Formats: sequence, structure tokens, C-alpha cells
Amino acid sequence: MEFSQIKRFHVALLLILSISFSFESSANDMYEAAVNNPERLKTDFAFDEKRKPLDILPFTQIKEGDKVLELGAGGGYTTELLSWLVGKSGKVYAHFLYKKERLENNRLSNVISLREHSLNEHAQVLAENEIQSNKLDAIIIFFVLHDIYLNKEMSDELLANLKGALKSGGTVIILDNAAKPDSGLANIGDLHRIGEHYVKSEMEKAGFVYDSQISVLRNRLDDHTKPWGDFGGLQDRFAYRFKKSNL
Repeated sequence: MEFSQIKRFHVALLLILSISFSFESSANDMYEAAVNNPERLKTDFAFDEKRKPLDILPFTQIKEGDKVLELGAGGGYTTELLSWLVGKSGKVYAHFLYKKERLENNRLSNVISLREHSLNEHAQVLAENEIQSNKLDAIIIFFVLHDIYLNKEMSDELLANLKGALKSGGTVIILDNAAKPDSGLANIGDLHRIGEHYVKSEMEKAGFVYDSQISVLRNRLDDHTKPWGDFGGLQDRFAYRFKKSNL
């Protein structure tokens, strides 16, 4: 290879690396801006050390403008982070958001609190909110999947509805309290934990493709024999990401 060719190759490589670094920095800035947004409720910041949003939000791959369904929004800690992340051009559809004061005075204008309902009638609620097929970019199920099974709200129909609402390539991100990996549903009631191998198997059976996992919420000192609450929010937790196949 002549010197001029080598020089051009090096210039092209540096340009590619520069673009890649710039894109990664921009993405990181997006997640940091959501987590550090001064408009967040001050009480939420106290949970960041245990919930690791600067790691979890990038793992979700959710970005500005996305439309996200959150199952089991609860107090709205994650709902609020998602709201600041997707911005005015995005939407967050929050199921079972009981801390409604977050939405007072149109504070989180891009959050739609779905009416209270059993997930057995979820298809109807999706239709009421004009969530048609292939509309959602992501679905979040944080620390409530074991409850969905416990309340007998999980079904093949629900999984099919969730899959149908996702765009091709859309993601489902599941965080939950880890039971012994192969214990399935044995401890969803007494310990409020679920076996992660079962979760992965059921998602794949429903047609989702396993994509990735992250270990930032893991706790090796948790042997999965005690209720999750005994660990003060630092129980062993798994984080899985699945995708709707492009095929």
C-alpha cells in the first residue's frame, strides 16, 4: 500500500472513530440529562443509587421521541425518568400509576395514565388509547412481572397483545427480583421473586428474541432464600432485554 493510500486510510478511520465517539457521547448526554433533570421530584433522587438509572436507561435503548408502554408504573419513579427521556415528541403510557400527583398541572404532559384495569382486558385499553399494531418502540416491565403472574393476569393473549403493539425491532425490558434461576414461579408469592430462566423461556416461547442482559443490579450476597425486602432495595435483581424480531 502506497503512503498516500495509507494516509487516506488513517484519515477515514479517524473520521469513523470520531463519528462513533460523537454519537456515543450524544447518547450518554441524553440519559444523563434525563437523570439529572432539575425538574425531577427531589424525593426520587434518593433512589438513584439503588436503581442505577445511569446504567439502566442506556440499557433500555429508549431515546427521544419514542413511544413507551410501562406496565406496573406504581409510584412513578421510572415513569418520570422516561418522561424526561422521550421528551415532548415522545409518549409514555403508564399502567397502574398510583402517584397521580406527578401529573398535576400538566407537569408531565407526555405521560398518559391508563385507566385502572386488569391486564386481562389490556387489549381493550390499548385500543381506547389508539395504540395500534406496530406503534410502540418499547415496553417496560420493572419489578412487577412476578406480581402479574401472582395476580393471574399473565396469559398467552397478553404476551401476544404486547408483541403486536411493538414495532418491528421494538424492545421489552424486564427487571425483577431474582429467585433461584430455575425456580420458575415457586417464590412469586412468599418471596416476591421469579426465576429468570423461566422468564427468558416464556418470552422466547411468545416469539420475542433474547437480546441482552446487564449485571449492574446483581447482588452476589443474596442467596435468594429471603424476601426481597430484607435487602433494603439491594436484593439480587436481573435485567433482560428482548426484541420483536424484524422477520
